[in-house]
Amino acid sequence: MRVNVDLRLKDVPGQLIRALEPISMNEGNIVGVVHNHDLVTGGRISVNVTFEHKDQKTLDAIFSAWRERGVEVVKMGEIFRTFAAEYLIAGDLPHSALRKITEGIESMEGVETIDLQYSLSTSTSNKTVLLLVNVRNKAKVNEIDEYLKTRSESDDFLLIRGTGV
Repeated sequence: MRVNVDLRLKDVPGQLIRALEPISMNEGNIVGVVHNHDLVTGGRISVNVTFEHKDQKTLDAIFSAWRERGVEVVKMGEIFRTFAAEYLIAGDLPHSALRKITEGIESMEGVETIDLQYSLSTSTSNKTVLLLVNVRNKAKVNEIDEYLKTRSESDDFLLIRGTGV
């Protein structure tokens, strides 16, 4: 799991290494560090750290070590890697069909975002739709592929899968 934290450290030599040590000591992997030494507030400096950890137990051990070392955790957020899938849909697609497609994908667990862009002609009911979906699990893309394939066969529209993921 990847985590991003904002820390506040005492503005004295050695504090940055004291803040980073608990991550490596608990088998964490540091991905990035932004050390803003120019901004000192209340005798403390801000440091942003992104790291990966195995489980909640290791994360708890890191936080415990920080408390013991006087490191203040100001903000923490979990970072999820997402996988993008893109589709081109073309055909006679009423708004109700587009709504059903997006609602079907939206109901799937692990879907982060759905972006739907379409163009239409005023002289026909045909639409061209660009559908972009971001998911947390790469395997979820296969589920969306199958769902859209089934919908394209039942609703008689052309489905073209993008080359990503």
